[in-house]
Amino acid sequence: MFVVVRFGVLVRVLAGAAAVGFLLFLLLGGLSPGAADSPGPTAPNPAAGGSDLLARSTPTPYVVAGTGSGLNVRSCAAPTCRRVGWVAEGATFAAECWTHGTPAAGDDRWLRGTAGGSTGYAAAHFLRGSGAPECGTSPARRM
Repeated sequence: MFVVVRFGVLVRVLAGAAAVGFLLFLLLGGLSPGAADSPGPTAPNPAAGGSDLLARSTPTPYVVAGTGSGLNVRSCAAPTCRRVGWVAEGATFAAECWTHGTPAAGDDRWLRGTAGGSTGYAAAHFLRGSGAPECGTSPARRM
């Protein structure tokens, strides 16, 4: 038996099925895993410059050294990213955490923090200090 369905009816049926599927997707939790089935922290995305609530803690002071004039603060962990701030030689950069990014002067570690009210990334090679946790980790997970 061959059934002929008008185009308008077919479109309505497909739209209804898509709407029901989307509602089921939302009701079942979408893409975010629950706390019980989460295996641990997700890998940070340096290019996104995303917010990482696990890494937010008391900022750790790092001193800018070895630049001659100062250090650019970038929107992501790469020297080609947009400049969002600047820290003078000898001044302090308040770092929240560190992550891996594009190498600067042979070092791929970048510190995320604030400079002049702007949050961004500064190349770790030019910063002296220690104590900032890796982005995406919490004290409970580091033990």
